[in-house]
Amino acid sequence: MSEAIQGYRPRQFTITSLEGRTIDITNSVMSIDYFEDILSPSIYVTANCVNKYAIVSGLPIRGGEEVEIEIETGFGEFKFLGGQDSLRVYKVSGQEGTKMAEHFTLMITTQEHFNNEVSRCMRKYTGKISESVRDILTNDLQTSKFLSENIEETANAYNYMGAMRKPFKVLEWLCPKSLSSRAGETDPEPKDDPAITGLGDQAKGTMGYFFYENKEGFNFKSIDKLTELIGNSTEESVFRYNYTGKIIKAAQLDNRYKIIDYHFDRNIDVRTSLRFGMFMNFTYLFNIDDNQVTVYNYDIKEEVGNKKMTKQDGLSVSSDLLKYPSRIHVRATDNGIMQPGGSTETTGRSPADVAKANARYNLMFTQALNILVPCNVNLKVGDVMHCEFSEMDSGRSKAPDQEISGRYLIRELRHHFSQGQNTTSLKLMRDSYGVN
Repeated sequence: MSEAIQGYRPRQFTITSLEGRTIDITNSVMSIDYFEDILSPSIYVTANCVNKYAIVSGLPIRGGEEVEIEIETGFGEFKFLGGQDSLRVYKVSGQEGTKMAEHFTLMITTQEHFNNEVSRCMRKYTGKISESVRDILTNDLQTSKFLSENIEETANAYNYMGAMRKPFKVLEWLCPKSLSSRAGETDPEPKDDPAITGLGDQAKGTMGYFFYENKEGFNFKSIDKLTELIGNSTEESVFRYNYTGKIIKAAQLDNRYKIIDYHFDRNIDVRTSLRFGMFMNFTYLFNIDDNQVTVYNYDIKEEVGNKKMTKQDGLSVSSDLLKYPSRIHVRATDNGIMQPGGSTETTGRSPADVAKANARYNLMFTQALNILVPCNVNLKVGDVMHCEFSEMDSGRSKAPDQEISGRYLIRELRHHFSQGQNTTSLKLMRDSYGVN
């Protein structure tokens, strides 16, 4: 059996009760699953257990118990050993007991998830949105579990009241309001828009961020940044995997960078894309400050021309679909709470970016690829992968399949550790077709 996929070798799995009692159930854990998702603010772990001792009732487990995990894998250690990496039980499910043994599943998440449930954002937040994100993480969630480079700077400020909402809710609410400060060399500067006057090059980005947690901690990154990672990452920073097309069992797989299995989502639905206004849309914006209505037009051809997509020729759209807008949005401008004597210009956002945001989010999910690989604990959501698939002709591999091969961003991740084998399931995404 390959070193990369052999059954897991647990070093430690302990539970510490609220009273401070610690028990070791390492030998009772049959399998462990670890989850990350770019659309989720928390990571999750599930552990399927069987034991001849009454752990649930004997410890007892009531929720909130601290869990420490350490597993040896072919790619290094997978571990959460308390402190900043603290994990806690939030649910016990599937509990079944007999005279001989008990079966149950522990559902586990981070300390910050618990902090979120008991915290409320009750203050006024001012300044750049990226500064507000750091403020909420530090003071409301009471965590330092984020790298400075993973909280991407925004070009725009936004003043608002927390309104007693939970921190995660506020952070997700801020994502579509955030304007990337990343500037493309060929991006046009909309000089006729007073909302971005004085911002210069930093306002050349577009709106739309993701807030998520991976093994490095919390992340707040723009669609612009993630698209740039897919298209411009150095070869050294990209995980490279390949699928040969041969029928091989996982236990026979010796190359840990081979794809065991894959499923490509070919659910092409132009009608749905049109209804979302992905290719072209109009947005009517009503300014509540001066009662003026402005119309903004979004055209996907501008994204291609401004190099906002991963591969500029990788999304072919019929010209018939670009003649007229397929969706019309009617929205009120959202300038937040202005400072005394302030104006709408202080938000730093172009109202035109509101028209783009919805389309950009949908465009990021243009391609979805599901793959199964030998467990690699170095992978994380937000990483770039290069996947190569060979075309098949009568069972013989040919040149790389140009349609589905290329670079993708990891959207979802699941590490599965069991006595049979260790694997990693990945859902990948990108905004265009063809090899990058």
